[in-house]
Amino acid sequence: MKKILLLIITIASFSFANAQEHHNNTTKEHHFDKDYDKKGEFEQGDVFVSALFGFDSKTIKNEGEEHKDIMLDVFTRVGYLISETVTGGVKLGYESEKEEEGEEEIRSHHGLIGVFGRYDFTPGHKFSLFGELGVDYLTADIERNGIKNREKGYKIGLIPGLTYFLNDHFAIEALWGAISYESMKADEGEKSTDEIIVGFDFEHINFGLAYKF
Repeated sequence: MKKILLLIITIASFSFANAQEHHNNTTKEHHFDKDYDKKGEFEQGDVFVSALFGFDSKTIKNEGEEHKDIMLDVFTRVGYLISETVTGGVKLGYESEKEEEGEEEIRSHHGLIGVFGRYDFTPGHKFSLFGELGVDYLTADIERNGIKNREKGYKIGLIPGLTYFLNDHFAIEALWGAISYESMKADEGEKSTDEIIVGFDFEHINFGLAYKF
């Protein structure tokens, strides 16, 4: 619930600032009108780098037992604007998770390297909404009650996001929810585990900064 409220407040604040600045610009002379859309936007040929962080902690009680889950992740992206609406790039990520249920404890560390493509639904503005399609190679080190295991696999996912430019170079970026397919397999040769995830409940949101060169 806290994250839903945070996202709503963030979007509302950006929208208000966006509308207020546009109102102020319209009161100036005509040759200043275009500054609103020209300052702080992505254009064809631009290159950007971004870093996003996410943290999630929850406790679920079920039949007298507690299930605790703590997750921290970091992602970085480098993107190139192929056109005003289409972006291609590469990404790196790291995720650490700890789960406790009764006497059982699971610790996992995930790494990923992948490529992504974005489509911007509102190009040429300081505030933009986009959809991102990514293909990732995954590695995972998992420790369950002292027993370690290593897995490898891949993931294909579609994620919605938003960008809001603070000035000509810096922008706030946020990603939330996902529709994804993930396949992981242990090193010992066991069968792969496949999972389809559909989640837009805002339980896990990534916030960060992007820098446009």
